Amino acid sequence: MNSRFFILPILIWTYATLSCLSFPAHANTFRWVDDKGQVHYGDHIPPGVEDRAYSVINKEGVTIDSVEKAKTKEQLAEEQRLKEQQAEQRNYDRILLDTYGKVSDLEDTRDRFIASIEGLIKVSQHKLTNLNNELDKLNKTAANLERDGKAMSDVLRKDITSLQNQINQENDFIRAQRKQQEDIRTKFAADIKRFQELKKPQQSAK
Repeated sequence: MNSRFFILPILIWTYATLSCLSFPAHANTFRWVDDKGQVHYGDHIPPGVEDRAYSVINKEGVTIDSVEKAKTKEQLAEEQRLKEQQAEQRNYDRILLDTYGKVSDLEDTRDRFIASIEGLIKVSQHKLTNLNNELDKLNKTAANLERDGKAMSDVLRKDITSLQNQINQENDFIRAQRKQQEDIRTKFAADIKRFQELKKPQQSAK
């Protein structure tokens, strides 16, 4: 028998095998959109498109996978910030529920803080009254000297300046304490609102 009859089937089998290896029967198609909004299809993702969003479509035309566009450093940083913020909120919520049993507990704590600061303000106000009285006396002395045509001594001038500075400091302190009281009221108002939100599901479940 002629040997060519044996060689021909072998060549056909070899070609078919290589074809299967080179071109898989179930090859997928990739779909992506460029900067101009044009849709492209291909059997692979070309260079420069890896960071874009694309879809993988099988031979039946069904989308079997979707890959989102690669996120920028700014987007990743914002996601991380939000995750950390959410973690902090969860931790704060846990502390809120562990510390207080009811709304009145928060109100009592708020009122104690405000009352404590009010005590400091009263002490400062008493000190301020004494400083103003001393300043009035020195100012009268300075006025009498001026009326008599006498010069005010350096010691008297320094004492007046010192008292004025102390009075300014006490006034600044009182303003700062009043601001702190307002901050406490604002903070506890937010805490009470959040506490009620956290407790609501528990109360509804009862």
